[in-house]
Amino acid sequence: MKTFVPDFLPPVLVAMGLVGAAGVFVYETRSFRDAVAGWAEHDLQMRTELAAATMREPLATGDFRRIHEFGAACAEDGVRLTVFSGPRGVVFDSSAKPAAEPKSIYAEHPCGDFKVRLGLPVARVLAPYRRARFGFLLAGIVGGAGVMLVVLFTVRQRAKMRELARERDAQRKLVEEMKKVEEFRRNFIADVSHEIKTPLTGILGAIDLLSGDGINGDMRGRLIGMIKVDGERLNALAQGILSLARLERGDAGDVLSRSRVDLSSLVDEVAERLSPQATMNGVSLVVHALDPCEVECDAQLVDSAISNLVMNAVRHSGSDYVWISVSREAGRACIAVEDHGVGIPEEHRGKVFDRFHRVDGSRSSDTGGAGLGLAIVRRVAQLHGGDVTLEQATPSGCRFVLTLPA
Repeated sequence: MKTFVPDFLPPVLVAMGLVGAAGVFVYETRSFRDAVAGWAEHDLQMRTELAAATMREPLATGDFRRIHEFGAACAEDGVRLTVFSGPRGVVFDSSAKPAAEPKSIYAEHPCGDFKVRLGLPVARVLAPYRRARFGFLLAGIVGGAGVMLVVLFTVRQRAKMRELARERDAQRKLVEEMKKVEEFRRNFIADVSHEIKTPLTGILGAIDLLSGDGINGDMRGRLIGMIKVDGERLNALAQGILSLARLERGDAGDVLSRSRVDLSSLVDEVAERLSPQATMNGVSLVVHALDPCEVECDAQLVDSAISNLVMNAVRHSGSDYVWISVSREAGRACIAVEDHGVGIPEEHRGKVFDRFHRVDGSRSSDTGGAGLGLAIVRRVAQLHGGDVTLEQATPSGCRFVLTLPA
């Protein structure tokens, strides 16, 4: 049986197909344009937050050289950087000819007393969309080959979107890390200011008394002694901060000066040097280092680490004896400093190696400790590829173990 097909039906079907294809084309391209614009806005917002975090310090310090360098880097990437100091005041603009700038999308983020704005040309943002539209048109012209091009292009665009998502997540993590660094910087400055304030107040008070009338010889001597003690505390704090900053500024290759060192001999030298101070505190140092134990290390830094561990025990343990031992275990050299004093409460054990942490917050006024010694020990161990741990001594007290690769 012959099927009758009206003459007008094929053109109508073709026209309907063309209209449907055109509708799908318009809908899909608009959806893709909106998606591209949305991703670009998200990406630009994250980049703006990162730029604000990067520009915070240069803006606060007025470092226009770094501001110009950052603006030049943005300009090379096709991004316009503008910094505002108020509703209308422009502090910096990376565009040499603002009036000639093409239509752009913008994202702003506060940066202290300033506001950072990044601009991205719309033409650049919509470049993927325009390429996609051209690809769809080409696909419609060449038929089946065009379908394959659409599929390949869609896969490529989705890969780009996934890459943008990964970059966005990485930028978010970077912003979080920068926030943590900024928080640490503020806390560090606050801790240093607090540590400096106490001895400085004592020095200024003693100077005021010395400048007054009616000060006899004994009182003058005591006041001078107070000034000397507080001055030594300030000097020790400054030296500790400088030492820790030097250790944390570079990697092992920049900081360490390695040589072959016998740890047994080094421990003997440390004990001999610190014995007078230990005796003044009523503490005896006992060394157990029978056999030579040679390692490749920076002798000066390891000496400083051992000295910090010993003086920490001498000053704060309350023990009559402090034992220092050297041993070799599983290819690693171990220097142990042990006391049988009051010990460290459980809640403080996880923080003893943190900067400015003290088990007894009031002890610095008696001993001059600023809480930097154990932080320096940990950094020295890390630079050598080793570690430092705190163990419970038996029946009481603490046992600090510094391990170095042998």
